[in-house]
Amino acid sequence: MVGLARSAIDTRDPEAARRAFEPMVPRLAFGRADPAEFRVQLRFDAAPSFTVIEYAFSAVGASVAGADDLVVISAKGRGFDLRHGRTAVDTSLPYLQAPEGLAARWNAVAARAIMLDRGSVAAVARAITGDPGAELGFVTVAPRSPELGRHWERIAHRVRQAMLTAPEAFAEPIVAGAAFNRLAMAYLYAFEVVTLDLEGRRTSFGARSDIVRAAVDHMHAHAAEPITVEGVAAALHITVRGLHAAFAAELGQSPSEHLRGIRLAGVRDELRFAPPEQGIAAVARRWGFVHLSRFAESYARQFGELPSETVGARRRAVTTAA
Repeated sequence: MVGLARSAIDTRDPEAARRAFEPMVPRLAFGRADPAEFRVQLRFDAAPSFTVIEYAFSAVGASVAGADDLVVISAKGRGFDLRHGRTAVDTSLPYLQAPEGLAARWNAVAARAIMLDRGSVAAVARAITGDPGAELGFVTVAPRSPELGRHWERIAHRVRQAMLTAPEAFAEPIVAGAAFNRLAMAYLYAFEVVTLDLEGRRTSFGARSDIVRAAVDHMHAHAAEPITVEGVAAALHITVRGLHAAFAAELGQSPSEHLRGIRLAGVRDELRFAPPEQGIAAVARRWGFVHLSRFAESYARQFGELPSETVGARRRAVTTAA
């Protein structure tokens, strides 16, 4: 069974490079570049509902780009300047490909782009919001905060590592679906997203009070670290009692319950993609779970299966794909 659809291109022809980028950037135009130095290298790894594209430009150039799909880019380069309209974009953080008005200049740049199927991400948003007619709308290219930008990077890195170490496993829907869901949730959370109803009215996705939103942002960004509810409250300069009251009123749960849920999701994410020899106890402790019996009970309540069953499904998927 084939897990990923893979292709690569290495060209010095700007027109060939433009055609190669067309699935990701339908309206890409290169600026002036020295024909003797122009070179573009691309690698595509496509799974159902998402594609990872790694590319490098080895010449001075410029582009004006638009995108019809959902694309998150992480780029590093020499002389790299990116602007959305007249606004400079912080390229130390991941950014979205804009529908229009995105221009870049560089001496040399290497990047990873993850292209998500818009309809599939919208389906995830509908399931979360309960609005069967919701569609996704664009707000801005930057993540909602540096911490959430780094949260996206961590999720993207884990998925990419899984694609590199066990590409054949992505032939199994359980593996490909889990990877896509993690990327879709990270996208919806890290970037400013609005949902549009059938009449075109805009609603901020996951709209929350400033206190709860900031607290949840902090939890997602630091869930793998030894943070506490007291530490979250201190970071927001509010009392622990005030934080509890905000969570109870808005989410119907305590801050510690919400943090535990985020950490359990982190454990499950690792168990789904970890090498077979990765131990459950080591992963659980890395996410702050010291009492393993309590951890297993909480995990089963949240996901309807034991951690060992998650690992078993992962191993069966790899064995079947092989």
